[in-house]
Amino acid sequence: MNPIMESVKGAIARRPDGGKHVRVSVSLWTLLVVSAIGAVAYMLHFNLSAIGSVYLMLVVLVSLRWGFAQATVASVMAVVCMNYLFVPPIFEFQVADPENWISLGTFETAALVVSGLSHKVLQHAAQVEVQRDRTAKLYELSRAILLIDGRISTAEQLAALIREVVHVRDVDLWVTYDDSSPSTGVQPADYSGGALEAFRAGADDHDETSHRTRRILRLGTTPIGALVLHGWEHDSLLADAVASIAAVAIERARSIQKENRAAAERNTEQLRTAVLDGLAHGFKTPLTAIQTASSGLLAIDHMTPIQTELVTLIDEQATMLARMTTRLLQTAALESRDIHLRRSRTSIRSLVEDLIGAQDDSIRSRLKLVAPSEGISIDVDAPMMESALLQLIDNAAKYSRVGETITVTIDQTEEETIVIVENVGPPIQAEERSRIFERFYRGEAAIHGPSGTGLGLSVAKKTAEAHGGRVWVESTEELTRFFFSVENYRGTKIG
Repeated sequence: MNPIMESVKGAIARRPDGGKHVRVSVSLWTLLVVSAIGAVAYMLHFNLSAIGSVYLMLVVLVSLRWGFAQATVASVMAVVCMNYLFVPPIFEFQVADPENWISLGTFETAALVVSGLSHKVLQHAAQVEVQRDRTAKLYELSRAILLIDGRISTAEQLAALIREVVHVRDVDLWVTYDDSSPSTGVQPADYSGGALEAFRAGADDHDETSHRTRRILRLGTTPIGALVLHGWEHDSLLADAVASIAAVAIERARSIQKENRAAAERNTEQLRTAVLDGLAHGFKTPLTAIQTASSGLLAIDHMTPIQTELVTLIDEQATMLARMTTRLLQTAALESRDIHLRRSRTSIRSLVEDLIGAQDDSIRSRLKLVAPSEGISIDVDAPMMESALLQLIDNAAKYSRVGETITVTIDQTEEETIVIVENVGPPIQAEERSRIFERFYRGEAAIHGPSGTGLGLSVAKKTAEAHGGRVWVESTEELTRFFFSVENYRGTKIG
């Protein structure tokens, strides 16, 4: 049965006298009208053909107004009246001429066929009207969701739109996002069996008693929430369509929010990179002057031990600040989209040997190089590579146990070069192993350990990526290994 007929049926059923009493009342009125018409036609001396035409018209009107069942009642009563008043012998329910049986049977058949066709036409018209109304509502809802304000809760706005456009008493909307943060829409005063419960149940249903429809919101096959419509006559197709539009609207809002957040993060990163670059360049000049002055003072032979100690401290701290400034400049350069590598043919073994040789005696004595005697020379930006590997060695020296050996291993294939820096020390927790390569992030061990800026590993990561490689870490209770890989690029054009 179509939704309009269901609505009429529901309205009748909710009347105090009930639908059954209404149908009986209509039937009684139909019998009275048919009898009255028959009596008037008899007094006007209608013949059988004339009264048959009148009754046929009456049956069609009853069918259009009250349906096929009432039309059938009218047609049967019409046959009874024609038999009693117009078919000899009159005032008896007998038929003397067999031809009159054919006339009465033909009338009843025609009446039933015409009333059936009329009823189908009425049903079709009702269905067309329902479809038109459904299409108009869905079109209006689809247009309305385009105006949803991203600064306000999407679920609340969507619930209000559905309530207004679909004409339901209340709407409950619950959405679960990737971060498991729910967004709850409007909950009616007589709240029961809400959207959260519907989502947990995981099935669509309709409660005829409470006029409540529940639908699971899905993107493809993935459930993302639930929708509950309270106080409306059930239309399964409309409910499914509204649920689909709601799911699309929620996903659209999420996509816009992600896009805006990504744009804001990009702008923030660009601003932070510009600030770091400006600060680093601003520090470079005074630091160079401090280092030059401290080196000149150390060259003077006539200072007291205390003066020499203070000048040495100044020189060491200035050198440390100069290294930090260099890292900031490198980070700012690597954050730029236009990274131009100045490649030159380089032996990674020789580069690492030079790095080890440049370390202080206390660190150099603990470093052990494991590398093939004849390595593959590849085209890399040597200063960038040197700075990145220096970060890894410096990081291992900071967090290695005192006196333990730091092993630097070079592993080369035809396609890739991997440098592995291994030290014995506190483990890096699994949840931190990807984040430690972010700028300024310092793990738990680093926070309570040696001082640092959190820039070194991010420089190593950006350098590796610029050379077509990557960095990662493996850590156990005793050993921590940092892996630095680059693509074995050997181009014909150097520089």
